[in-house]
Amino acid sequence: MAKTSRISCLLTAVAAVATLTLVAASPAIAGRGASTGGAAGSGYNAIPSKVSGNVPSLSFEGAPADEFGDLVALGGKARQLVSVSVLLSSWGCENGDYFPAGNCQTTPGAVFDVPMTFKIYDATTRTVIAEKTTTIMVPYRPSASAQCTGEDAGKWYNSKDRKCYNGFPNLVTVNMSDLGVGGSPVILPDRVIWSVQYNTSSSGYAPIGVAPCSTESGGCGYDTLNVGAFSYPNAPFAGTDVDPAAAFVDGAMESGWVGFRPLGAIATK
Repeated sequence: MAKTSRISCLLTAVAAVATLTLVAASPAIAGRGASTGGAAGSGYNAIPSKVSGNVPSLSFEGAPADEFGDLVALGGKARQLVSVSVLLSSWGCENGDYFPAGNCQTTPGAVFDVPMTFKIYDATTRTVIAEKTTTIMVPYRPSASAQCTGEDAGKWYNSKDRKCYNGFPNLVTVNMSDLGVGGSPVILPDRVIWSVQYNTSSSGYAPIGVAPCSTESGGCGYDTLNVGAFSYPNAPFAGTDVDPAAAFVDGAMESGWVGFRPLGAIATK
């Protein structure tokens, strides 16, 4: 699909901005209320410690897209790779739909699993320096609330700011410190491309097609899972976005992303 269609798809995810502490989706690394904004040792970081209740995001299934990330220059002098973080936005319901029916029902704490691949490329040669595939447990978005009416009908209600949202932000942090050959650490060059990729029913490098979840009430969670993209004030908080108007999409740099910086971070030491 053309980049203009991808941007249009992303723009549909934009909602009213309010503050919500990030919730971790990673099984081991980032805890509830995790913060990466301005963290010491970050080689690159575009993710603030708090984000809007429904961060603008790119739908892999809807766009469509297979891989998403950014070309960045690492800050500081530390170049030993520690981890990669990505901010996701989960729109899926355990049962029902977020739109248009608005009958979304989710048991608190319910999750779905998505195998995801995280990569770091050498920006000059485009060769893969580090790669890890791991299964991420992603929370479904909360149930539709009776407190969300009118144009907000079907959304979930955030009691902290008393606003309604569609998507639910989830921070994933994946340990990448164990990928060196023979136990040696991965040392990064000054410029790299980070990316995340996963498959959906009809998108990804290996589309899943019809699966058991396809016939379930809530469908397949990965079909309504997005990757955050937004240029926050004063971001990036570490390192440099080499081209703020471009993103790494499906293996190539793509222009037209002004205002929508892919939300990722690379921790180094």
